[in-house]
Amino acid sequence: MKRAITQFLITLAATALTSCGGGGTTVAEGGIGGTGVSMGRVTQVGSVYVNGIHYNTDSATFTVDDVTSPTLSDISVGMVVRVTGSSDPTAGTGVADTVEYDSLLKGPVDVAFLANQLGAMGQVINVNADTVYEGTAGRPLVDDLVIGDLIEVSGFTDGDSGTILATRIEVKSTITVYELTGDVTAISGTTFQIGGLTIEAGLLTIPPAGTYIEVEGSSPPTGMNFNADSISTIGNGDGTVADDGEDTEFEGQITTGLGDITGEPNQFIVNSQIVEIQQPGTDFEGGSTSDLTAGRIVEVEGVMNGTILLAEEIEIEASASEKSKIEGVLGVGNVDLTANTVTLLDRVIQIDNATILENDLGGSSTFALADLISSDYLEATVYDDNGVLTASKLERETLPSGHTAALEGLPVDNGGNFEILGIIIDPGGTGYNFTPLQRIEVKGNYSSGTLTATSITPSD
Repeated sequence: MKRAITQFLITLAATALTSCGGGGTTVAEGGIGGTGVSMGRVTQVGSVYVNGIHYNTDSATFTVDDVTSPTLSDISVGMVVRVTGSSDPTAGTGVADTVEYDSLLKGPVDVAFLANQLGAMGQVINVNADTVYEGTAGRPLVDDLVIGDLIEVSGFTDGDSGTILATRIEVKSTITVYELTGDVTAISGTTFQIGGLTIEAGLLTIPPAGTYIEVEGSSPPTGMNFNADSISTIGNGDGTVADDGEDTEFEGQITTGLGDITGEPNQFIVNSQIVEIQQPGTDFEGGSTSDLTAGRIVEVEGVMNGTILLAEEIEIEASASEKSKIEGVLGVGNVDLTANTVTLLDRVIQIDNATILENDLGGSSTFALADLISSDYLEATVYDDNGVLTASKLERETLPSGHTAALEGLPVDNGGNFEILGIIIDPGGTGYNFTPLQRIEVKGNYSSGTLTATSITPSD
């Protein structure tokens, strides 16, 4: 069973970033402690924030798409990265020795966006509320992507199935080198497959089936066929996240749940990396063993034992159904730099190092809380963390036309009215009738605890 750490080993968000500036707080959960490997998405830059740790990168060596000496402008939030160095989990700080990034995919869209999914380079790409999207004037929303658009994707993949959970999608005007990362399958003569893409190797050597590789070519696919100019094995080809005995922390998506590996009741698979829980010995945060099911996003800390990661701590991130969205104009006095909170629609929202701070106003891909001004329009993806409303993502956006506030989530009947996040919703003239267990998106105008709707629509 392969353990290709999705783009972890490769998509390493690096950057010769300055150690000061950027967003974030100084206290967060997570961190490898001592020296080791940390892999996950970049939540903020300046220096670089990964798995809840703010890494100082002043003395780090950087690699971006196999090129050394990149600059801060080469790194953006949402990129999945590999950091080696030391950290202090209690303080939420660390020092990076190396930071590396390589995209999972660069190429054309081959299936248009529909229901939070699209296709590119023969792979199925899923998006969720925390996916960072950098579009263009012609493609401002991920929903606008159509067949032929060129994109770069970073994210989590199991390597085998050709399915990627995108943490970042960036629209490109041109691509000079098309690339794809995944497992070798279906070898036949001079061809093989990664996901749904058939690759012609020509005179190149095809690694054995199951090897985790990167394929590059100078021309785009023709249909579902692609000519390879180079084939590179990633690491030792099995995609293990680190070496035997090495301390490791990584973030990813569970592809095989706990108990679903025949004969191994204490093991599950994250991005193809086999993880083994210790009973007793593994601490859980945000859930329990019953939550270790396919599709959940987790952060795992532990020590490599050969090719198996022995888990010391597992943090289970909130699922899509456990999250809501709240957005509106910030207003005066609604940023607390001491408590690291923002207040939207009278709801106090906690921001920490693990919060993705995405700037959609141009310029830097991220921002700091100190950069916010009262007229900013913010969208927060939030979840309940032991009674504290916490943001997994906070976006700084352009004020929309037609409304000044919005909510998305599961409405709750409060006796005659309904609400989301405790905010009363007046359906106004929308004609909406409360329907239990149907997530909705409400757009409108907020005042004194009530959101008066101008539109109410079902949400995915």
